[in-house]
Amino acid sequence: ATLEKLFIENKEKRMIVAAFASNVDRMQEVMNLAEKYKRKVVLTGRSMVKVTDVATQIGEMNVNKANFIEVEKMKNYKDSEILILSTGSQGEPNSALSRMTAGEFKGIEIGDNDTIIFSSSPIPGNAQSVNQVVNKLARAGANVMVNSPLNSLHTSGHASAEEQKLMLQ
Repeated sequence: ATLEKLFIENKEKRMIVAAFASNVDRMQEVMNLAEKYKRKVVLTGRSMVKVTDVATQIGEMNVNKANFIEVEKMKNYKDSEILILSTGSQGEPNSALSRMTAGEFKGIEIGDNDTIIFSSSPIPGNAQSVNQVVNKLARAGANVMVNSPLNSLHTSGHASAEEQKLMLQ
């Protein structure tokens, strides 16, 4: 619900969602919302592209290939028609989001018409790296959304204790 609310509130902005490429359910959720709100999906980060391809091939992800575009095609669309699904939710230095933040990702420049959503909380030990990326994004003028007690952007790729008990049984 929080993620969909952000799609509605940022309908005129370009949206960038930073997520774990291994969290196929979250990626599916983001892609479904992009299609619902008539946004083309741009995948950035090698692992994001690879996981999407494999998950689609084995039937774990259901995507509309017509809804995907390459970075180079973004110039043919308004910001309000673009959703970038990116690696880098943990502030990894070579991730797609970190490279965008540093102005080193060809075809994507962060600005004041961008809303960036971190769809996970920092893993212990990564908070400083995440904060550095968040600060750079904010300095570039972007609206940055991170998980907090006021919103529930975090999604876990881990089973709950009850799910683990069920699996063990």
